[in-house]
Amino acid sequence: MADARSIVWVDSGGNNTITLIRTDTGASTIQTDLLALSNADWFNEWEGTLNLNGSPAPTFADYPSVTQQATIIFQCADGTTARVDIPAPQIGIFLSDGVTVDSTMITTLITDCIGNLMSSSLSLATAYLTGFLNRRN
Repeated sequence: MADARSIVWVDSGGNNTITLIRTDTGASTIQTDLLALSNADWFNEWEGTLNLNGSPAPTFADYPSVTQQATIIFQCADGTTARVDIPAPQIGIFLSDGVTVDSTMITTLITDCIGNLMSSSLSLATAYLTGFLNRRN
């Protein structure tokens, strides 16, 4: 059965964004991995019951805004792709170009996504493809 978890993130400037993670068995470990790689903090999340964080503590750093995200792309069994975004990513996950994600720095996230993260067609992620800095307005 597919699950979907929505996470509202807040950055050190008070901005927020929301991410959606589709999984086969739940996204709690993926959310924990994202928190470890992000300068943002979760404000609330739900995968069923709404959970509130009464005192989020985002970090002001090189990429402090939730408008800056590291987009991580996975290949799925049916040929589609699934993605997960790290809002306000920590600078240490990037190669020296500051744009390309160094896969060796996100190994736990990759491991937790393979076989659990799902594309919009509900196909499971089978392999990590790429990661890059993505800025949005």
